[in-house]
Amino acid sequence: MSAVNQAPHPAVPARHPVLIILWLVLALVYLTASVLGFRMLATSVVGLMAGALLVASGRPVAGAAAAATLVGLCVYFSASIQFIVYAPPLAAFAFMAYFFYRTLRPGSEPLITRVARMEHPDLPPDMARHARMLTWAWSFCFVLLFIVALALAPLLQLDVWSRWVHGLGYVLPCVLFLGEYAYRHYRFRERPHGSLLVLIPNIVRVSRDAALSAGRRDTETHQ
Repeated sequence: MSAVNQAPHPAVPARHPVLIILWLVLALVYLTASVLGFRMLATSVVGLMAGALLVASGRPVAGAAAAATLVGLCVYFSASIQFIVYAPPLAAFAFMAYFFYRTLRPGSEPLITRVARMEHPDLPPDMARHARMLTWAWSFCFVLLFIVALALAPLLQLDVWSRWVHGLGYVLPCVLFLGEYAYRHYRFRERPHGSLLVLIPNIVRVSRDAALSAGRRDTETHQ
């Protein structure tokens, strides 16, 4: 058995496939409710999502208690804690910005550099510099999305806010991803590049490994 599976608080993908499905269902319900302007339902789903995170981290009793408490608060005090309804996109943008940024710290290899090495084990210095700058670009992309979502929250109704924020949350990363993919083929045209069918699985694999290694380090730090 690997060290990952022996960790006291394994990552969600390793041990909780049902929770992954549950999380995706809750995320879809939240998206639908927020886009349609159903504030109480969307806020209640946020409570369930928070509880699911605790369950996934190895604390099922705390997760169930937190979910029940948060849903109860959302139902009875929805007007007072309505700000919670804006939490999931903001938390997602903040997490992704940090996920990329933490690989830019001294002693770490930038996340996009790791992806580039999957195709080019002999990664030349110019491509390595490009990959590092691209990692910065992805981090700034999610910081920008976070700032825009936070700035629009007091200005727009929930349904309008949700459409804009989720729309930008898909469009901006997609433009960055496809634009860089085309630019890289032009700038480094002397090098062979894999297709999107090769690149996307590489990104998933590197991101999963980065998340698992970060989880192991956090566990070791708290032991």
